[in-house]
Amino acid sequence: MSILRKSLTIAAAAGALLGGSFVTPAAAADPNTCPKGYFCGWSGTNRTGTRTVYFQDPGCYPFKSARSVSNQTSYRIVLWHISTGCGEGTKLVTLKPGTYSDNTGSTVTGVEVWAN
Repeated sequence: MSILRKSLTIAAAAGALLGGSFVTPAAAADPNTCPKGYFCGWSGTNRTGTRTVYFQDPGCYPFKSARSVSNQTSYRIVLWHISTGCGEGTKLVTLKPGTYSDNTGSTVTGVEVWAN
């Protein structure tokens, strides 16, 4: 085998081995993003901390405590710090589809999902 052919074979093998090590599995998606079609809440501001991903039909729901949120649904969502029930308490922020808030000003504990 010629030196050139040996070099090309070694280079191809190294490329195949290294190429696979840079592939990021789908399960390891960026935790600071929210998948399309969902809305997400993070325990910290600026989309840091623990991320919780939600998919809900229009309605009113309790929301696991969050300080920053992203709305990647086709719905308008209203976030609340609820006192006695959803839609009651302190209205924090309204998010149009495809928008986010890196600091809701208080802890989100309820969400209204509105069909547009």
